[in-house]
Amino acid sequence: MPAPQNKTSRLSPEILSEKAFLFNYHDAFYKIFQLPLDWVPPDNRTFTVCGKSHCNALCCRIMESPEGAALCRELTDKRIQEAQQTGKPVITSCHAGFCDVVIPIVAGDGYLGSLCFGQFLRRKPSRQQIGQVEKRLSFLNLRPGELARFYKNTRVLAKSEIEGLTDLLQMLGTFICETSDRWQFLASFQQTEPVTMAMQYIQRHYAQNLTIDGLARSVCLSKSHFLHLFSKQVGISPLVYLNRYRINQAMEMLKNSKMSISQIANQCGFFNITHFNRLFKRYVGKTPTEARSSFSGKSDGSSVPTVTDGEK
Repeated sequence: MPAPQNKTSRLSPEILSEKAFLFNYHDAFYKIFQLPLDWVPPDNRTFTVCGKSHCNALCCRIMESPEGAALCRELTDKRIQEAQQTGKPVITSCHAGFCDVVIPIVAGDGYLGSLCFGQFLRRKPSRQQIGQVEKRLSFLNLRPGELARFYKNTRVLAKSEIEGLTDLLQMLGTFICETSDRWQFLASFQQTEPVTMAMQYIQRHYAQNLTIDGLARSVCLSKSHFLHLFSKQVGISPLVYLNRYRINQAMEMLKNSKMSISQIANQCGFFNITHFNRLFKRYVGKTPTEARSSFSGKSDGSSVPTVTDGEK
């Protein structure tokens, strides 16, 4: 049963709060179990809650390949269809030998979607099994021993652990079914989650050398689609958002730390001090040195600096 169309262009505060709850649940789930958790809406779109940064390294390699991505999509569709038809959790193994669990969420008025967790092993594979997987994944051109190293860093779950995690997510599913306006709640993930995930990714990794291509890949969108979606929903480009966030962090460090300006620039993802100084002046209206003086009360009485739009 397809979800009704959302009649409003904006989500209510309650719906946004419930949506944030599921993102927070995923983050807590990953911190505890080191396993990705995802919500798959009725259109079978994946990575609505989980970003690729939480995926198993081998899974990322596979999904970066057109052939691998097609295999993943085909298997996901089959899993979801089986779970939807039976109304029961489905545990399957993929072409890489990893296990995934799909938990359908069904209410009185139809199928809402599925909660999924996975990319784990039930047992460490034998050499023979590794060889079989290497043949299936020949399109990756893995180096000798590379697949074994991927497996070494993959969680192995006992039957009781799998059952416990499945029970835990079924309880989450009950919460979703009992949530008021659940259709709007669940449909909202298709509308805003890639942008939310990109913003969260920036906030976690702003100190690294981020690129627009990399941000788009982290939320499974093409660069052009990502740029359009982000600018439409946030009102500024992802580059401006990234720069503004970095400058805000630099302001906090100037105010609350004794680090040198070059150290602060590096900590905030600016690896060229000239570029940092130029952007800082553009957004704040003062140089980093002038801003630090304002915070310390050593300025000529001018106001404490704040970050402005800088650019559009």
